[in-house]
Amino acid sequence: MKQSSSGLAATVITLATVTALLVAPAVAATATPPAGYTAAEDVSSDFIKQVGKFAVTVYKLARGVSLYYVSTSQCWSKPAGGGADDYWMVLTATNGAGAAGSYVATVWGIPGSESKTWKLLSFNATS
Repeated sequence: MKQSSSGLAATVITLATVTALLVAPAVAATATPPAGYTAAEDVSSDFIKQVGKFAVTVYKLARGVSLYYVSTSQCWSKPAGGGADDYWMVLTATNGAGAAGSYVATVWGIPGSESKTWKLLSFNATS
């Protein structure tokens, strides 16, 4: 069967669009932090990246799953007392097959302290 070049182009564009929708992570673009989280953090800072990597790594080890930190798209914090802060963050991570997903994590910690004083409070997929 012969297909016109415009029909072929439309098919390729449609397939590319469907593939992009299936492969793209479900990102909570307008996720709203819980009440009390009033300080927007710089998601490009090394510190926030480190907190995001901590969340993914602790979840990965606790659940025995293959998961790898990719990025943090949102991060908000609030004082938790005693010099500690709670961090609410929207993360992107990939599984062992390379498929990306979006997750919301809450981490408690004292900035500048060692990792043993940090705690992963919650970690959930957004979709």
